[in-house]
Amino acid sequence: MDGEGALERTRQDYDTFALAYDAFIRNDVSHARTIGTAMVTALAELVRANGSLSPVLDAGCGPGHWTALLVELGTPAYGMDLSPAMVAIARGRRPDVRFEIGSVLELSDADSSVGGILAHFSLIHLPPPLVDAALAEFARVAEPGAPLLVGVQITDDAHPDGWVRYGHPVSAAYRWNLDALSARLRRSGFAELVRLRMEGSSADKPPAGYLLARHRP
Repeated sequence: MDGEGALERTRQDYDTFALAYDAFIRNDVSHARTIGTAMVTALAELVRANGSLSPVLDAGCGPGHWTALLVELGTPAYGMDLSPAMVAIARGRRPDVRFEIGSVLELSDADSSVGGILAHFSLIHLPPPLVDAALAEFARVAEPGAPLLVGVQITDDAHPDGWVRYGHPVSAAYRWNLDALSARLRRSGFAELVRLRMEGSSADKPPAGYLLARHRP
């Protein structure tokens, strides 16, 4: 499937799945949610430490739960998602926060205009050749020193390109080797600060990981 086809399939699937996904998120009390909250909080702290007053972009925000957390932490933020249904849920829940429909491959932001970027498991449906394009867009819109937090399902497999395709309840998705993904971040102008690995608890919850990096143009 080509890039446009993959994006359209993802949009359609998440539109269909939006209400169920929102209900799952609102009732999620797993350790993964706790760790995710800690990582997003660290992102907010790094934005403040960088002295930025610009908003954080939550790229692939879904129903807006992480965007809302950033705002509650005192960090200006807005959400963007490919799925109109997800954006509608986010706007309905937090009308005081900006949410828009868009793609990580063509961000609406001006160059060097965002204080940080969150991509919380939102790159996993991109065919791997397009991930570099998304990271280039992140680098374009990020202020110097802006932090980037990326969450992905992970693999230790030695695929030449650092990823493997796997089954997913919605669209096809990709697991990443953290070393390989970190190298892509580096080539795009982001220097890794820290990484975290979470072991999978079942076939439905594979191992996952975070990379926290800083933009160094």
